[in-house]
Amino acid sequence: MNATAASDARQRFGAIKPVHLAWGLGSLGTITMISAVSNLYLFFLVTVVQMSPAVAGFLIFVSKIVDMVTDPMMGWLSDKTNTRWGRRRPYMFFASFGCAAALIMLFSVPADPVLLSLEAYVVVGLILFAIALTAFNVPYLAMPAEMTEDYHERSSIMSYRAVFLVGGGFVGSAVAGPLIKAFGGGLEAYRMLGYVLAAVVFISMIIAVFGTRKARFTSFVKPTIPRWDQTRLFFLNKPFMILAAAKAFQFLQLAAGGASTLFFFISVMKRDEALLFPFGASIIVGSILSLRVWLPVIRRFGKREVLIFALFMQALLTLTWLLAGPAEPMWIFIARAASMGVMSGAVLICSQSMIVDTIEYDRKLSGINREGLYSSVFSFIEKSMHATGPLIVGLLLSWLGYDAMIPRGQPQPESAITAILIGQAVLPAVCSVAMIACLWYYRLDEKELSQVKLHDIGQKPASS
Repeated sequence: MNATAASDARQRFGAIKPVHLAWGLGSLGTITMISAVSNLYLFFLVTVVQMSPAVAGFLIFVSKIVDMVTDPMMGWLSDKTNTRWGRRRPYMFFASFGCAAALIMLFSVPADPVLLSLEAYVVVGLILFAIALTAFNVPYLAMPAEMTEDYHERSSIMSYRAVFLVGGGFVGSAVAGPLIKAFGGGLEAYRMLGYVLAAVVFISMIIAVFGTRKARFTSFVKPTIPRWDQTRLFFLNKPFMILAAAKAFQFLQLAAGGASTLFFFISVMKRDEALLFPFGASIIVGSILSLRVWLPVIRRFGKREVLIFALFMQALLTLTWLLAGPAEPMWIFIARAASMGVMSGAVLICSQSMIVDTIEYDRKLSGINREGLYSSVFSFIEKSMHATGPLIVGLLLSWLGYDAMIPRGQPQPESAITAILIGQAVLPAVCSVAMIACLWYYRLDEKELSQVKLHDIGQKPASS
């Protein structure tokens, strides 16, 4: 692309595109689901259902074993599907109904289960949740690689996703806090919350399905190269392997911090669920206001470089939770959250756009359109880490003496407070540093991507 064309493209990408907006809205649904489980469900099971923290964390974790089968299967199916709706949207349509139903089930835990034990009911709900989310999320994440081949337009598309990712986190945790309080707390409040979240998820997913009906998509063409060579080329995608490791730490960071937040607000800051609202609102305002600022910065300095900077600042901001307490002024609390939102905006745009770059790298290297395969891997990593985070936090709480039977407002043991601080501040900061270490070896930029040649295995590129 010459300089004039690039300038024209950048001007075009600065305008709002309805197709990109509709696609991004789907992230409101997926992240609302993920946030509801990773940020709220451990707290719900421990403090409302009164399960042991270790048992609750283990149930959330073990349910994700099903993703080891369903994620690659969904990627394989969507890659090989050809319909007039494209390869991805039919699965997304039907999955939107399942996602809403699964959320309702998860938060409608019966006080006295009849057919199943309490633990079995939770596990069944979590497995249905995992299958439904896979059926939507894997095809959904594969779409951007088909929607454009332009290196910079991917950042623009992902800026929409970044907005709704933050928005989904806001709905799944920040809005949930005041709603739980308004509904009166307890099992009935969380049941009502499940219905509200299910409605948000269903509406956003259905709009994403129908709003992308004019999006560009590619068709499946049967590869002529042997399956072994296809596998070998997958593992030759070094940028993908590096980014996958970095994304694992990112998702673990989000999950551990999210699972710890309510415990932190209640046991350390001596507040209640309502504090989630100003916290989430400050993050979303900081993220949204910064997105259009980050796009030209990313074009100027590069995705990798901006991502490393944002992660470093994110680590420093996260560690400031160690200084927080009941006497912290609200302006400091809001300033910290807003600053974290600004940095998360850069992290989301860069990391999501880089995922699509690694998929494009594979297409150029292998000549095969297999966006679903790569999306399934990232989806599995995301959901696995979002399950691992609550498991780690649950084990820490149990190990260091958190007592779910102590009435709210009464102090927990100092060792339990230490566990909460590790989950809220220390572990997320360590994950940011680990991401930086991974990205130090990532070298895929616009120039390198443009120079990738078809691997010499006697294969011609498959047409779209």
